[in-house]
Amino acid sequence: MKMKKILNEWKKFILKESVEKSNLELAIEAAWQGKYNQELADVKAAIHALRFLNGGSVNNLESYLNRVEFGKTAKERIQAINRGASKFGEMYDAVEVYRPPLDRRFADTSEKTFKGIGVVSVFAQNNMKSSDHDGLLTKGAEPEVAYKELFKKFDLLDQMLDSGNYNFLETFGRISGGVNMDARHSGGAYSTGLIIVPDETTEEENDKMMQHYNFYLKHYSDPAYIMAIQAEKALQKAIKMALSYWTKYGGFKDGADIQANKGAWLRMKKALKNSEQIVARIESDPSSYQGISTKKPVEMSDEERAEELLNKARSGDKQAAGEAFKLFRKMRNNAKAREARMLMR
Repeated sequence: MKMKKILNEWKKFILKESVEKSNLELAIEAAWQGKYNQELADVKAAIHALRFLNGGSVNNLESYLNRVEFGKTAKERIQAINRGASKFGEMYDAVEVYRPPLDRRFADTSEKTFKGIGVVSVFAQNNMKSSDHDGLLTKGAEPEVAYKELFKKFDLLDQMLDSGNYNFLETFGRISGGVNMDARHSGGAYSTGLIIVPDETTEEENDKMMQHYNFYLKHYSDPAYIMAIQAEKALQKAIKMALSYWTKYGGFKDGADIQANKGAWLRMKKALKNSEQIVARIESDPSSYQGISTKKPVEMSDEERAEELLNKARSGDKQAAGEAFKLFRKMRNNAKAREARMLMR
């Protein structure tokens, strides 16, 4: 009798837990193949966040958001994922929504139309029916605009969870304000254009990374496909180093940091995947690669121009040092700007 009573109480407990759970939670758990653990709790939080960002809700909403699992409420878990670079990248995939962009190094490419930035749950994409979960699309005339709007939404969701405002339909079901665009990023991360690293990155770490990136800038359009492959692999090394610095120094610090830098961080991940595909394409069919025609001059980027000027400055050209200083300041490359300033004297 005692065992029967225990089983009955357990059934009541399971039934109570199921009633308190949202239907979305139950769908995620049904697709989950592993143990009921913290990773599952993170996956549930990430997928629920996309539902909320689309202006949707779930049954038992407050019960879900305030229930503690593995030491955190779902609300705290959503915010932790949003604020952590590595965890965000683990939970979500960001996709620039358009046909493959133009790459003038290949003969069969043509101009494409950009639509926006899409974000999907990695787990849901691989394990759930598309009708059972949400993706998030943020439109924009160009990637920079779309990324900015995307992370305004994530930042606004963070603010809503802090304040206990769960009216997601009213907020995300229409175009609305609410994000403090005057907030300034205090971390001081600097960007090379594509690559962005946290301010804590040391000069030595940055120099090692930039060696690879500068090699890429110099050789990515080389007429010789072997050099182009080496350039792409150098780019991959540079991006992997930059991503590792974000992990090493603790990810994004606050909402302003997220808004300022997460878009660029995701673009690095996208560029890494794209570079790997380019190498595979050239290696499988070298004849498809033609480099960039020398008939039209290729405009030098700020990064290339700044590095060229810095090299002249190291040889004693003070005018070049001044121009290099301005460019590195513009790119927020404080380490190289300091070197250029010293060479101006």
